[in-house]
Amino acid sequence: MADSNGPAISVRSALEVVAAGFHVLEGRKQEVNDLNVYPVPDGDTGTNLALTVKSILEDLQRAPSDLTPPEVCNAISEAALMGARGNSGVILSQMVRGAMEALSEAPVLEPAVLVACLHRATEASYRAIRKPVEGTMLTVLREMAEAAEELCASDGAPPPELFEEVLREGWESVRRTPALLSVLAEAGVVDAGGFGLVLILEGLLLGGSGGEFMMVDTSDLAVMPHRDEAEEHAASKYTYCTSFLVKGSDLDAEDLEALLSPLGDSLLVVGSTAQLKVHVHTDAPGEVLNLATGLGTLHVVEIDNMKEQTAERDRRLRAQEAAASPVSALTQVVAVVNGEGNKALFSSMGADILVEGGQTMNPSAEELINAVKQASAPSVIILPNNKNIILAAEQIVGRVEREVFVVPTRSLLAGLSALVVFDSETDGASNHEEMRAAIAGVSSGEVTRAVRASSVNGLAIEQGAFIGLVNDEVIATGQKFDVVVDAVAATMVNGTSEVMTVLLGNGEDAEPARLAAERLRERYSDLEVEIHVGGQPLYPLLVSVE
Repeated sequence: MADSNGPAISVRSALEVVAAGFHVLEGRKQEVNDLNVYPVPDGDTGTNLALTVKSILEDLQRAPSDLTPPEVCNAISEAALMGARGNSGVILSQMVRGAMEALSEAPVLEPAVLVACLHRATEASYRAIRKPVEGTMLTVLREMAEAAEELCASDGAPPPELFEEVLREGWESVRRTPALLSVLAEAGVVDAGGFGLVLILEGLLLGGSGGEFMMVDTSDLAVMPHRDEAEEHAASKYTYCTSFLVKGSDLDAEDLEALLSPLGDSLLVVGSTAQLKVHVHTDAPGEVLNLATGLGTLHVVEIDNMKEQTAERDRRLRAQEAAASPVSALTQVVAVVNGEGNKALFSSMGADILVEGGQTMNPSAEELINAVKQASAPSVIILPNNKNIILAAEQIVGRVEREVFVVPTRSLLAGLSALVVFDSETDGASNHEEMRAAIAGVSSGEVTRAVRASSVNGLAIEQGAFIGLVNDEVIATGQKFDVVVDAVAATMVNGTSEVMTVLLGNGEDAEPARLAAERLRERYSDLEVEIHVGGQPLYPLLVSVE
């Protein structure tokens, strides 16, 4: 969260906390999907929440850095509404709107502001729903708001202690949801939206404050549903989940709601007189869109077949339940990573064991051995992710009682490329071969500052100047960050390039790095450009091209 002595919110502080919230949820969205039985068991709550938060993150990455706190809050509210996906995403967008209204009025961030944000978020989300149902994410947020108010009134606990206590109440509220909503009790699960909401808030509240993540497991909260008891009870009678944005003038949410009510259920119409976000379950999506077209122009139209989504979720859960003794992983990955965002990325892509380390903080062979010993699989793949760690990693081979393979990744981005082809249910030798092949076509670039004056490859480098490296070779230097970034990218991209991945670091050059990354996205519009807030030190921008 933002410093209590500075503005309540800025683009930079918002980026940090939203990125943390997104990465926490993104890494566990399938767990949320599998809990999803209400209002229909279509298994997409985690995905919809993650996409909604991602839209906020992407808009913040494009926002000017000098926005005032009210402008930042307005930008976040707008992004949440525009990017809201599914029933849960639309409700989340209203929670965000309420919280941002409170935050925009706060000169500094303090415990009372957190209470106000939670209360306003609760009020906005309850207002958005014609018939609020308890035992859902609404209940979880309301009970967190009540807990925050009580804590502030009793002892005025400072962050992050206050955050942790509020989150603890959030998890307890999630545990209670089956007692409030019968469909959850019958299915043997907690509410998916409530679970996802607390995951997001855990990232937002603790991600930037140094607090210790609670990371409650779904196994601590619930069992997987028995399909013969739960599935049909909660299934919607309608086929299509339809959502869209309608823009116009003098729009009336209540009038549009009245028009659409006869055509389906799970109807949500939220927004302003200039634009409304609509979500409805219906058998007549064409008629819904025709009615909305009469009021304005349609944008971001999405129509999903919920019966197909439900069938896919059912197949996935049946496969899990049918396995009397789940197959243990044949191979696990130990990866050397720094930066909170990067750690979340590596975890979400299958790296089970992470070792803190990178440039200037190389882990020892003993640390790597201890990490390998944590694995339970017969084979372990080590991703050093730095040229200075490869040799230490290779010393592990033959020194532990399991097969160890080293994929010589020289950068974090090469490590991510290797994980794309990793399969935990395949033996170590096969994984090793596939992962080595995957990194063969990866070109890695780095931009950092020179710690001393020197001359490299005919370039006169001044102390403190930016230097650009491609595959460990210095190819550019200068005082202007964007010029060095452009030189690195131009060296890497060729006629066969398809994907560019950018990891943004932390520190004083974080904002120039964000702006440079957006320019790369515009300049190389023919490539698939992915931008992630990695949080690595020393290197404000890392880039790979495949």
